[in-house]
Amino acid sequence: MRIRIEELHLVGTSRRIRFEPGMNAITGAMSGGKTATISCLRALLGTDVSVVPELRGRTMAGTVLIGDRRFRIVRPLVTTTTAKVDIAEIGGQEEAWRLPASELQAGYDHTFRDWLLDRLGLPRIKVPRAPTDQTSPLVPVTASDFLMYCVLRQKEIDASVFGTADNYAKNIKRRYVFEILYGIHDPESTGLRERLREVSTELKALTADSLTLERLLAETAFGSQAQLEVQRTETETKLRAARTADQHLTSELTDPSTVTLRSRIADAEAELARIDMATAAESAAVANLRELHDQLIAQSRRLTRALVAERLLNDFEFHTCPRCGSGVPERGDEDTCRLCLQTPPQTAAPSSLASEQDRVIEQVSETKRLIERSTKRIEELQAARAGHARLRNDLGAQLDRATSAFVSDQTDRIRATAAEQARLEERLVSLEQALSLYERSQKQARRIAELEQEQESLNASIDASRHSNPAVQERLRKLDAAFETILRAFDTPRFEEPSGTYISRKTYLPIVDGRPFADLGSQGVEVLVNVAHVLAHQLVALDDNSVPLPNILIIDGISNNVGHEGIDLERLRKMYTTLLTAAREHIDDLQIIVADNDPPPISGVHRALELSDTDRLVPGVTAAHEVPDAETDQDDDSS
Repeated sequence: MRIRIEELHLVGTSRRIRFEPGMNAITGAMSGGKTATISCLRALLGTDVSVVPELRGRTMAGTVLIGDRRFRIVRPLVTTTTAKVDIAEIGGQEEAWRLPASELQAGYDHTFRDWLLDRLGLPRIKVPRAPTDQTSPLVPVTASDFLMYCVLRQKEIDASVFGTADNYAKNIKRRYVFEILYGIHDPESTGLRERLREVSTELKALTADSLTLERLLAETAFGSQAQLEVQRTETETKLRAARTADQHLTSELTDPSTVTLRSRIADAEAELARIDMATAAESAAVANLRELHDQLIAQSRRLTRALVAERLLNDFEFHTCPRCGSGVPERGDEDTCRLCLQTPPQTAAPSSLASEQDRVIEQVSETKRLIERSTKRIEELQAARAGHARLRNDLGAQLDRATSAFVSDQTDRIRATAAEQARLEERLVSLEQALSLYERSQKQARRIAELEQEQESLNASIDASRHSNPAVQERLRKLDAAFETILRAFDTPRFEEPSGTYISRKTYLPIVDGRPFADLGSQGVEVLVNVAHVLAHQLVALDDNSVPLPNILIIDGISNNVGHEGIDLERLRKMYTTLLTAAREHIDDLQIIVADNDPPPISGVHRALELSDTDRLVPGVTAAHEVPDAETDQDDDSS
């Protein structure tokens, strides 16, 4: 995927750097800020911020072309992983985003790094933190991890490949990215790896549980399954005998005479219950009747007052004001009250009130008779209950006398039989639980065997997919050929009796004439090999669209440890020439940015930025306030 940095601007300053398609150079004095500029470019591409103190807290803005879309990215130069990055498309769909840098926050569904993955068409994949342990936590492969194959940093360029020798986690990510780029870690193998992870996790848990269970059984009295089964059989036999003895005792207690007494006692208790229910019903009726009696008496009194008022006050009229004593003049008519001038309410005739009074008095008398009858019924029921209670007590005493002799003779036997039966039942439960542990252990052993077989099959399938895909082998062959061609173009020193120059299929690191990278023995040779290595990856990706490597190459300290005189200077020129040729051949697709103390030893390289002790990256900052470039290039967390 084409990715090109077109501009970098330090907001609030006059520093604005423009980069061209092809090859660009950043040059200047040791403390001018070249490496700090590279750190800003890396931050623009999603890595964690790591810059000199003069840049911390500032804000940078950059224009980046990704594919056919151009974006303006504004990012504060702070180490906070949740600091917000603003992105806006220039032209096109004119979309805009505001995202946390690298750590997901509530309210956001992805980060700036995730956004870069999506724009670059890179897959979102999670891989085990430890490749040899499929049960280790999964970590995502980020855009920064893919950029390991696009950036050679100053402090790493002559020490190791992509800074992996002293960074175990980063080395793991480097290997995963290589497999993703070249199709070794393809979708099919990803599914197989995910299933392998599930199998390994279950297998690890089952194995640990099985070992714990075996140790638990070995350290207890249940150490032999065969002995447990014998004990279970013996306990079941004894328990059946104990239950038979208990049944015999029960049958002896059920003598015919005692059965008759128990039946009569049951009848007596049933009659007592019936009497209690009838008594409760009569008591409730008496309470209701008493309440009705009280209500009728109150109604009778109200009727009496009405009759008296009708007879005594019917012809009473006011002629004197009851308030002031003045005479009340004639006013109103025969249907209107002289005092309030309102029509009096209609009242019942005295004969109607008297009739109602007679009816209420009759109801009071009837209610009294009902209360007396219910009270008498309650007394009868109480007398009947007392008689049945005496009968129940007599029957109970007869039953006690009938069984006391037997129970007293058999008490110890009954107690012993019950205790033995309880002990045997508890013993049988304990044996069953112990045997269930053995059954569980056997199921675990069968499951472990199944998982181990599946694990072997998955590993074989994954290995087969890694080495049997012809397209993968063809890509790797092209990578080897490109690497060899570039090394020759650089005029890299070679070794006697060469046994092959290629990329190791185990470590994915360069092998030069049979020598691993760590055994090259010369820092200058290591620089040439490193640069050849990253350029070879770019050329393969440019030739094969199925290799999703971002097409940008940033090299900081390109001439480090390479001599500047004689044959060493000539090798440096050849390295520059090879890079420039690749950039020109792929002018629309590949951008190369190098940083060096000295100007490029060849012409044709665009000088994007030239720094010095007086013209530093941050205008107006003197050398006394800034540390050398090499000290600003700190490791970031690529995971």
